[in-house]
Amino acid sequence: MGTGQTYGCIVARLVGALAAAAILLTAPAHAEPPRIWDPGYRVDSPDVAGLPRLRFLTSLDFPPFNFADANRRPTGFNVELARAICAELELTDRCEIQAMPWDELEPALDGRRGEVILAGTAPSAEKRTRFGLSEPYFRFPARFVAGRAFQPGDDFAQALEGRKVAVVARSAHAAMLETHFLATEPVPVADMPAAYQALRDGEADLVFGDGVTLSFWLAAPASEQCCRFVSGPYMSNAHLGHGMVAVTRAQDQLLLDAINAALKSVEQNGVYAEIFARYFPIDPFGS
Repeated sequence: MGTGQTYGCIVARLVGALAAAAILLTAPAHAEPPRIWDPGYRVDSPDVAGLPRLRFLTSLDFPPFNFADANRRPTGFNVELARAICAELELTDRCEIQAMPWDELEPALDGRRGEVILAGTAPSAEKRTRFGLSEPYFRFPARFVAGRAFQPGDDFAQALEGRKVAVVARSAHAAMLETHFLATEPVPVADMPAAYQALRDGEADLVFGDGVTLSFWLAAPASEQCCRFVSGPYMSNAHLGHGMVAVTRAQDQLLLDAINAALKSVEQNGVYAEIFARYFPIDPFGS
């Protein structure tokens, strides 16, 4: 199962009444993603000017990364990133975006109906044996949320001691909480809405979960501006995976190298940050 399929279901429920237009209108100009690429990491871009087409395959069920606009056209963070990659490779005139159900993406790539999947795929050992995978271009942070009255001070670890933390039972975030925040008292809940309710009812002092999911709840009317991020973000490959990657056919190594080079370039020239700022109502990495 890919990141797009798992997080898509969660985030789509939370976005709820936040239509695509509202998402874009509420995105703050200061949203700033963390650096993905080590500035010293060298990646050369091969010449792919001879490609007759660069078609990106995506789905429409993973807002804000890929979804349908009011005219049912693909849009979102991944879609704009795909166009930025095309521009960086000087292939804008041959750049195409095609949306289809998640389960059809890999068969379509195998069948040469597209050159790249950009839909929220999580890297795995199995996928590395079948496909070419780019370096991660987005990672999901874990975050704490608390009511606005909560003042952790300068020592967040000390402020957490004995605090009740709502977290979805048997989730990656529950495991991360139990591993790295031993002084807390986990409050297992069935899902994120139950976590928010526990916080509001005073059954928990904080909520711990996916920063992207939490950012959309904080921005939605349902939160009533009750809460805010405190501390973080926290990253963990062991618990949260390695993020999202672009996917090519295994034999298309030159194209994969070009995709990696373009991804690094759009981060360095600020285009990645501009796209990021348009699709997150509250920065999941920010304060």
